[in-house]
This record gives sequence, C-alpha cells and structure tokens, in this order.
Amino acid sequence: MDIESLRCFIAVVETGSYTDAAKQIYRSQSAVSQKMQKLTDQTDKTLFVKLGRRLELTEDGKFLLGYARHIISLHDDALRQMHDNKEITRPLQLGCPDDYAQIVLPKVIAIIHTCMPNLPIHVHCHNSMRLRKMLSAGELDTAIVSRSSAKEAGFFLQQDQGVWAFDGDAKRLKKNYEKSRSIPLILFDESCHFHHSAIQGLGQINVTSQVICSANSVGAISSLVMAGKGITVVAKSSLGQMTPLTKNNNPLPFTLPKLPEVIIEMVIAANAHPNFGRAQLAEVCKRYSS
Repeated sequence: MDIESLRCFIAVVETGSYTDAAKQIYRSQSAVSQKMQKLTDQTDKTLFVKLGRRLELTEDGKFLLGYARHIISLHDDALRQMHDNKEITRPLQLGCPDDYAQIVLPKVIAIIHTCMPNLPIHVHCHNSMRLRKMLSAGELDTAIVSRSSAKEAGFFLQQDQGVWAFDGDAKRLKKNYEKSRSIPLILFDESCHFHHSAIQGLGQINVTSQVICSANSVGAISSLVMAGKGITVVAKSSLGQMTPLTKNNNPLPFTLPKLPEVIIEMVIAANAHPNFGRAQLAEVCKRYSS
C-alpha cells in the first residue's frame, strides 16, 4: 500500500465522497477512484458502502483506517525529522468557530506552542461547515470543529453541553413572555445544530418562538442577550457573561426542552502542514483532553 493511496483513503473517509476527496488532495476524481480500487484489490476487502450520497466505512475499512493514519503519521514525521523540523516554512492555518474562540482556542494554541514554540499560527474564524469546506479546498491545515455526525472523523478534544442562556433578569423575561406569549430567540445561523434544536424543542412543547436575530459571532449574540433582547442556546463553554437558564431560575410557565451535547474535535487536511502533521495533532489533542 503506497502513501498516496492511503492519503486518498483518509480523504474519502473525512469528506464522504470521491469528488470532495479529490478537491482536498488536489487530484482528479478518476485518480482518487483508481487509488481506492487499488487499495480494494490489495486488501481484497470492500472498504466503503454507499449510504445516500455519502460513502461510509465497512468494518474492514474501519480496521484499515487506524493503520492508515498511523502509517502516514510515521511517514510524515520521518520526513519532518530528515528536513529539520526547526525550520518553519509558513504559518499554520488554523480554523476555529467563533463560539470556541474564548475557551477552546487559547488552550489549543498554548499546547501547540508548547510542542512547537517557533510555529506561527494564523486563525480563521468561521462556522464548522465552512471550515470543513476550507479544509477540503486546501485553505486550512487544521481546524477545531463540531463533530458533524456520529462518525469519528478527527481527534477528540472535548464534549460540551448545549445550554439555554439569558441576561439573568428573570423578572424581565417573565414579563416579556406574559406580554407576547412568544419566546424571542437569538441564535447562531442555521448551520449550527443548536439553532434547530432550540426551535424544534420549543415547538414540541407547543411554545411559540421567533428568531429575532441570527449571527456567526458569539460576541454579537451575547451582547444582544445581555441587552435583554431574547434568549439563546450555546455550548456551556461559550456562556461568557450570559447566565444559564435552568429549572432553578426559570420564571417561564414551562420547562425548557433538553438540549443535545456536542463533541468538539480537530480535523486535519490530507496534505498537512510540513511542520504539523497527524502525529503533532494527535499529541495536541491528547494533551488537551488529559
């Protein structure tokens, strides 16, 4: 099994399609298809099955994935050592959603600099969906993202809980609801699963709600919430000055619906930064969660 075939394999795993994998590793779709056929022939195993528009790993594919990541990590690390990894060629292009920039990002960067003190970092703040597209397009080296499905695609950082949040003024919240009989919501945009969880959760208990504003910035959301314009749903680590709205301080005549948890992970481009590959990312994530 050659290294490029294994890189193609991982790109297909992480993007779910030959087309997106080809964009990520700068190859044609036919070249990716040929590499996958070569791996299938060499292993004499079916590695993927098609579910809808996405390709999902078989059990044999999952078995190969662990070895593929380990082999590439060893390969890239060996080249890095041979080329003297103290020589930094360019900044690490790191993506991070705005809501993880307050708590998660500083800790990640601190660990990276502990491992690689001379590595400059350029941070791009966008939602997880856009960051994944930027990874596929080769615009990022690595990114902190919310896990998009039950499938493990990256390296685990932490698990976080969605929470309802408001400005802490229970009397104002109660008065506004009694006046309008509707819950004003200030949410992240529709790419955030908390957006849909809030609306659907309230709908399931027959509570009327209205999204009065959506934003990509936790700072903008927090400022509107703290001005008493509505309530929101964020990850617990993103609360900042906002107050969790729980059963103990909830003045509303109903129990707010339970919110889902979110898994925060780091993913890496198939063509990794020459000084920051899978081995380095794995070490950063291991130190983060330890």
